[in-house]
Amino acid sequence: MYNILHVSAEVSPFVKIGGLADVVGSLPSEIKRLRGTDIRVILPYYKVIPHKYKKKCKDEVSFSIYFDRKDTYVGIKSLKKGNILYYFVDNEFFFGSRENIYNYGDESRRFAYFQLAVLESLKHLNFIPDIIHVHDWHTAMIPLLLKRRYPELNAKSVLSIHNLAYQGIFPLQDFQLFSINYTPDFEFEGFLNFLKAGIVAADLITTVSKTYAKEIMTDYFGYGLQNLLKMRSNDLIGIVNGIDYRQFNPKTDKLIAKNYTYENYREGKLANKKALFKTLDADLDPKKPLVAIISRLVSQKGIDLIQRVFSEMLEIDDFNFVVLGNGEKVYEDYFNELQNDFPNKVRVYIGYSNKLAQQIYSSSDIFLMPSKYEPCGLGQIIALKYGSIPVVRETGGLVDTITPYNEFNSKGNGFSFKNFNAHDMMHVLRYAIHLYNHNKESWHRIVKQAMETDFSWKQSAKAYRKAYKKLL
Repeated sequence: MYNILHVSAEVSPFVKIGGLADVVGSLPSEIKRLRGTDIRVILPYYKVIPHKYKKKCKDEVSFSIYFDRKDTYVGIKSLKKGNILYYFVDNEFFFGSRENIYNYGDESRRFAYFQLAVLESLKHLNFIPDIIHVHDWHTAMIPLLLKRRYPELNAKSVLSIHNLAYQGIFPLQDFQLFSINYTPDFEFEGFLNFLKAGIVAADLITTVSKTYAKEIMTDYFGYGLQNLLKMRSNDLIGIVNGIDYRQFNPKTDKLIAKNYTYENYREGKLANKKALFKTLDADLDPKKPLVAIISRLVSQKGIDLIQRVFSEMLEIDDFNFVVLGNGEKVYEDYFNELQNDFPNKVRVYIGYSNKLAQQIYSSSDIFLMPSKYEPCGLGQIIALKYGSIPVVRETGGLVDTITPYNEFNSKGNGFSFKNFNAHDMMHVLRYAIHLYNHNKESWHRIVKQAMETDFSWKQSAKAYRKAYKKLL
C-alpha cells in the first residue's frame, strides 16, 4: 500500500472552470478502485463551493505559517465523498471571500500560499504521501519545493500538464514568497514561471494525450518550453483522459428528455431535439441534421474557421446549428449575429448550463471541434457516447480519440481534417452532412462505432498506476 496526494486548484464537483476539474474529480477515485493505494485530494476552500458540501466538512487542524513576511492562518477541512478523502485549505482572505476563483491580480500570492499550506499541512495530518501529484501551473512549484525546502518529506512528485499555454508567469521577485533562494530553475525570460519549475523538478511529467506529449516538444506548441521538455522527454508521458460513464450515458442521463441506446438512438435523438428546440424557443426542423458546438469561445477552439465559412454554409447547406458557450466578446457577438441572420437555422446560448449541455449532446447529430490545439478534449469523448459524431481537427487528444471514417472498410467513429484551414473544415463537415442525409446505412454504422468506443477512466487509471509504480 502506498499513499498518493493529488493537489489541484479545481476539483469537480466542488469547483469547476474547465476540464482540469473533471480529471481530478474522477481520476483519483478510479485509481483507488484498482486497490493498493490510499489516494487523497487537496484543494482550496473557495467561497463558491456549494453549501451542500461545506456543511458536511469537518475541521481537521489549524496552524500558522510564516508567509509574505507575516504569520498567516491555515485551516484544513475534510470531507469523505465516495471512496476519496478530500482536504480543503481554508483561508478567508485568499479563498473564502472571493466570488470567483481566478483573475484577482494576486494569483502568485494566492497560489504560493496554497502550495506552501499544502506542504506544511503534511506535518499535521495523519497522512504521509509517497507521491505528490500536482496539476497545472497553480501547483507546479511543489516539485521544486520538495527538493529545496521540504526534502524531509521524501516524496516523489508527478506534474500533469493539462494545458501548456497557461504557465503561471509572474514578476521574478515573487519567488521570495516561497522562502527559497534564487535558482534559474524557476526563471524564464526574466520572470518567475511556476510551470517551468515543475517541469525541471518533477520526477515524472504527464500530459493528457500521447499526441499532445509529442506536440509540446515542438516550436509551434511548446510556448517557449519545448527545449526544456525535450530535455525531460524520457520522463514525459501522455495518458489520454477518460470520462465517467455513470455521468455521461444517454441510457441513464436524468437531464435529457428521452433516454436511449444505439438500438433506439434515432427515436431518442428526435425526441431530444424537439425538447431542446422547445427549451431554446427555436422553430427548427428536427428532421434536419443538427450540428453543435459546446465550447469556450476563444481562439484556441478554432472559432476563426467557423467565422470564415458558416454564413456561406448556412446559405447553401441544409442543416441546423446550435452553440453553447461563452468567452471572447468578438466571438460571442459573431454567433449572436449569425442567429440574427439565420433565425430558422441557428440558436445560440451565451453562457454555460450543464443541463443544456447534456441536452445538446443527446440532440445533436454532429459535434464540431475545429481546435487550433487541444491537449485532450472531453467534449468529443462525451459526444461519442451520445452518438453525436465528432468532426475535429487532427491535433492533440483529438487525434488519439477520433478515428476518421473510412468508406472503404467502414471503420471509424468520426471525421477529421489536418490543416488549420476553414475550407478543409467545411469540406469534411459537408461530407458528414451528406452521409447523414443520403447514406443512412453508413451513418448508422458510424454512430454504432462511436457509441461503443470506450474512454472510461479505468483504462487511464491503469496507465497512471503503472507510472506511479515505476517511481517507487
